[in-house]
Amino acid sequence: MDTHDPSRAESASPARPSDGSAEARPESGRLRDFPLPELLWQFHSEGRTGCLRLRKGALEKTLWMVAGGPVFARSNEAGDRLTDRLLARGLLTRAQYDQAQDLLARSSGKRIGEVLLENGLIRERELNEALGEQILRMIESMFSWNEGSWQFEPGPCADRIVLDRSTAAILMSAARHRIPLRRLWDAIGDHHQLPRLAYEHRTDDGRAELTATLMLEPSESAWLARLDGSRSLAELLDDFDVDEHELLALLYTLRLLGHLQLELGGVPALAFQR
Repeated sequence: MDTHDPSRAESASPARPSDGSAEARPESGRLRDFPLPELLWQFHSEGRTGCLRLRKGALEKTLWMVAGGPVFARSNEAGDRLTDRLLARGLLTRAQYDQAQDLLARSSGKRIGEVLLENGLIRERELNEALGEQILRMIESMFSWNEGSWQFEPGPCADRIVLDRSTAAILMSAARHRIPLRRLWDAIGDHHQLPRLAYEHRTDDGRAELTATLMLEPSESAWLARLDGSRSLAELLDDFDVDEHELLALLYTLRLLGHLQLELGGVPALAFQR
């Protein structure tokens, strides 16, 4: 991306108010200029608290963040409804599902979770587990968008759900399941680059810490010891049984989080620089 294009500078680089005032103005931009994984990690790194709204046509998804961590999400997409998720998991019968929809229609201003609990349709522990899972799925679904707009509105967040994944693990999961291979290649760039893990993560303890933080699968964790800068990406992919998407998703996430350099002829690659 040409960072010298003045017509794109505002949307391509969200910045916190220089005066540190609590009444910060909303920021906005286009996802094509600032992809959601990079946007979310920047807000996380800056410890932002507020509401991130994503719009694509008639679809709108909203993510609330506290101190840089996702805590709640909502969506107007039918497939993201909590009752549908509870039905799919077998936590509601079809009769209970229909009853919940009827009760919700007659309950002014109440949320579906409140309605389900008040009417004994679900236990609180089951509701909390399903709600946390639904929020994670909703957040991950946002990463498939490469078109649309975003707006961040600073401010307090009343809804707080304790998720069992760090922001880094959410990004890893999204790269694993939601970001297409072509987009990963576009972000990473040349296959002759030498992936080199940051020095502090090259030890057994460092790799174990990364594995836990990113919630890596065993096959993903096994790659970490090979990311020592001695072999190019093309060489790493040369084995006949290599999962290309798995490796690219791992490199993409590690690079985004600042844990990996991609070097070409001793010069760091510029694919991720803005």
